[in-house]
Amino acid sequence: MSLWTQSLEGWHDFDVLIGTAAATLMGLTFIAVTLAPEVIADRTSTAVRAFTTPIVAFFATVLIVSLTVLIPGLTPAAAAIMFAVIGAGGIAYMLSTGVQRQWREMELGIDDWFWYLALPVLSYVALGVSAAAMWNADPWALYVAAAAALLLLVVGIRNAWDVVITIVQHAGTGDR
Repeated sequence: MSLWTQSLEGWHDFDVLIGTAAATLMGLTFIAVTLAPEVIADRTSTAVRAFTTPIVAFFATVLIVSLTVLIPGLTPAAAAIMFAVIGAGGIAYMLSTGVQRQWREMELGIDDWFWYLALPVLSYVALGVSAAAMWNADPWALYVAAAAALLLLVVGIRNAWDVVITIVQHAGTGDR
């Protein structure tokens, strides 16, 4: 059994747990959004959509990362390619979401910039770094990938809470 295979097996429980958490939280996000569909559907609520959709993407990324490393017989090269695609796709997605524009237009605080843009981009860059290390079958690559997935999970939880509070406030006041 190779060092790479042993490393993957050592992460099995973590990957199952974080993937399950991400899938569950993604479902809960869908439920939370459906509680105030008029806020989400309103044409003037592009800000809510710009901040809500990435949360689902963060949870989906964590789930995909988890499922990727659980593939039986996964080789370092295959993992590297998949993580490079996930990382590059995540960065491209973050650039296309309009979060930066919404952040400026809404004059949000710097803390929101970190949670909605900087930390997710950092996570996707970390996935790219882990891909480069996986190409060489470096066991530390799994630590970087786990840290990136964990950061995305925490960011998703924090941002989901922030969006739910915003939705509740807007639904309660009739303000959109």
